[in-house]
Amino acid sequence: MGRKETNPNPSMKCGSCRDDLQEYLDGTLEKKTSLQLFLHLRECVDCQVEHDRLEGMFQLLDNLPDYQAPANFDEKILASVNYQRYRAMEKIRRERVPVYLEKEFLPAMVRSRVTRLAGVGVSILSLLGMVAMDLPILSGFLPLMVVAGVVPELLVRIQGIGRRVVLAQQSES
Repeated sequence: MGRKETNPNPSMKCGSCRDDLQEYLDGTLEKKTSLQLFLHLRECVDCQVEHDRLEGMFQLLDNLPDYQAPANFDEKILASVNYQRYRAMEKIRRERVPVYLEKEFLPAMVRSRVTRLAGVGVSILSLLGMVAMDLPILSGFLPLMVVAGVVPELLVRIQGIGRRVVLAQQSES
């Protein structure tokens, strides 16, 4: 009776494996995902073949001789750009804001509504504790809790205000 092979890592599918192969070979994949991919490659022949093919291609590219670009390379590239077309597309290009004002700049945990609500709740409870109790032991701790609780909400709010200010300035110019 033949034993059926079971995937030790059912969460890693071939599509995900192949999507992450380049990062895996570059060594830039998150440790947990890298381990999942490694385990998948041990069991999946098709993905192992794709891994070996990419690895071979990267080795070939690494072994290519260095090529020195011509001295006037930049000028040739810039001369080939049609700036009138580029300027005509100005209206359809996305308005840009500085990176630190992009929503993704703040960690997801800080942006999380749960984190922000919990923080405000902790601040309110700490503030009430400061008013209701006059305990010398907690006198230095509670103000710290008030401030720490509102930090995530303040960061998100300040970032939103900054984004609106920058976009308003860009639309005026």
